[in-house]
Amino acid sequence: MTDISREPGRIDLRAIDELADPARAERVIVAAMAHVAANRNSRSDVFASIAICARPLLAAAAALVVIATGTLMVTQRPAQDVQPVGVVVSWAESNHVPTNGELLAVFQGYDR
Repeated sequence: MTDISREPGRIDLRAIDELADPARAERVIVAAMAHVAANRNSRSDVFASIAICARPLLAAAAALVVIATGTLMVTQRPAQDVQPVGVVVSWAESNHVPTNGELLAVFQGYDR
């Protein structure tokens, strides 16, 4: 099945064929299991590593909140003269369908 001489377009998988060299397969398995056993204790420290990363992440999040709040306070528009609720009520009472321009004028403060 791993003979590539009959089908030249096929991939040669002989390097990973465990039946070809059982001793090599056993060495790979032993090495992998030793690596797992060596790193088994570090898996219990997952929460400790999360706690180590949590402080800088929380500091960055707090800094972003402060920057965003400052930006909103600086760029906040003054109160509009038009009360959107009263305009919407008058549209509803008169069965008026507002245009996009009217909606932008009332809710975003754009001039018509």
